[in-house]
Amino acid sequence: MAEALNDIAYRLITKKLMASELVAGQKISEQQIATECGISRTPVREAVRRLTEEGLLYQIPSSGTYVARMDRRQLIDSYEVRMALECFALDHALKNLTKETRQELRRLCDEMHTIVAKLRSKKQKVLDGSPLVKFLSADLSFHLLILKASGNRMAIKIVNNAYQRNQFFGHHSHRRDLNHLSWVWMHHAKIERAIRRGDAEGARRWLHTHIARSLNDALAAYDQSVAAQADAVDPVDAALERLSNRFA
Repeated sequence: MAEALNDIAYRLITKKLMASELVAGQKISEQQIATECGISRTPVREAVRRLTEEGLLYQIPSSGTYVARMDRRQLIDSYEVRMALECFALDHALKNLTKETRQELRRLCDEMHTIVAKLRSKKQKVLDGSPLVKFLSADLSFHLLILKASGNRMAIKIVNNAYQRNQFFGHHSHRRDLNHLSWVWMHHAKIERAIRRGDAEGARRWLHTHIARSLNDALAAYDQSVAAQADAVDPVDAALERLSNRFA
């Protein structure tokens, strides 16, 4: 089945957001997106509508569509939704996990470990580029496999959206260094081992711990970013801008 045109536009805009080709506050050109996709503006509008509903974009009447900024409350809400749904879904998933799915969970953990080990051996300070994409993809796939096994398609859609928002808004605020990646891998390994041993309580506990730690790190990065932006504002420039706005 051919991919729907609005899905093509949706995927391109999302890719640009993740690659920071589109940044918070930037205006979206529907015509440019349509041209890059080789389609009309109608499916692009549908993709924009979907992304607006998901909170990644916002629209100003008679002005256009812009890339959204996530505030602190939205960040907390996003992780809390994941925590509630994923821990709930895990109980159902454990009854339905096939041998193949269990093997795939183990493989994804091994893939994450391999990336961490290479980062350590090369003595790189931060993971970036294609290895980072592979690590984040393995991370998301791990979570979605468990959700898929639970059989709750609505939970998959909600968590995938929440995860995407977290990755987009936190992609450059998080320092993907060895310490960060090591504990992320370790949490996944603990969850996988508990699942393999049939330890439902242990798997649920480590999943909760993992998402809670991710939230704390995201909040720390967010607060640091906000503080840095505040420090960067020249008080004279700020006063002049307020004066200009007053008489605009």
